[in-house]
Amino acid sequence: MVRVSGERAPAFTSEELERLVNGVQPQYPLLYGPPDKQVSAHQRLGIWRAIPNEVRSLGVFDRQSTHCRKRWEDLHRWARKTAEAQLGLASQRGRGAVLP
Repeated sequence: MVRVSGERAPAFTSEELERLVNGVQPQYPLLYGPPDKQVSAHQRLGIWRAIPNEVRSLGVFDRQSTHCRKRWEDLHRWARKTAEAQLGLASQRGRGAVLP
């Protein structure tokens, strides 16, 4: 697990992505659930700091919590856009339409 300053991190491997998803799923209601189920910003940071431990255990790259959170948000955005496109809703987003 080499980390060189100034170099771009390698892409997440499929195993790293699987561990990332498995780490976020049990915490999802606390991170993104309804407001009455969510935790404070400080607690969310603690959750995101714990998630990379599983990803790092593969020894591919020293992933930080910011890397994992960014990758999760990218995956989440991609999945939402894909679902919207399949349902024919993509053209309505951003035009003031209320989506289900």
